[in-house]
Amino acid sequence: MRGFITLALVLVTASSCATRQEIVGREVQGVDRKLSTFAYIEEGNLVTFVVDTRSTRNREADAYIPLEIAVANRSLKQLTITRESFTLVDEQGNRYPCAGPKELQENYEYLDMDRGLAELQDILFNRFAVYTPHPSKFSPTRTVSPDPFVSNLVRDQVVLPKFEYLIDFVYFPKPKTGLLNHRFDLFLKTPELAEPVFVKFAVL
Repeated sequence: MRGFITLALVLVTASSCATRQEIVGREVQGVDRKLSTFAYIEEGNLVTFVVDTRSTRNREADAYIPLEIAVANRSLKQLTITRESFTLVDEQGNRYPCAGPKELQENYEYLDMDRGLAELQDILFNRFAVYTPHPSKFSPTRTVSPDPFVSNLVRDQVVLPKFEYLIDFVYFPKPKTGLLNHRFDLFLKTPELAEPVFVKFAVL
């Protein structure tokens, strides 16, 4: 009987561990709360803003860096979001605008590979359960997605209604500070926000 109880406890423990996503990696001061090893979240009364660096950390040697992002409109009538809404700031205060589709298609070869490392949809499934997904595609891909819920049309602007969210990729020139083991802020500014919201994150 004791052996049966021990085995049952082991199975329960193993099952619990299998469904829990471990948050591992080196701790960094001055960053926002983590949702996973690579995802950081800033959750306010108006907007939830998430940045994921799973694909970013592979691009130390490249001219551009990807960031997977999620934005949820919690209480505003709408959020008008464009590529110009996003600004990356490094540890030295250098500011970087979002890269456009044409320069990425001409100078960056990993657009499809980066999206293959996307993970925010799974991470945010429960957190955004009461929200409606909104189509968004600020950066191009070279292949067409077969998923009917994934937009294949590059968009310059997304108008995000209340209680809807988007998940997307945005790109920036590689920071002058370097990438791995550095801290960054990603700012989101829209006409409807009196002050920008931003996520403090690190690439580890």
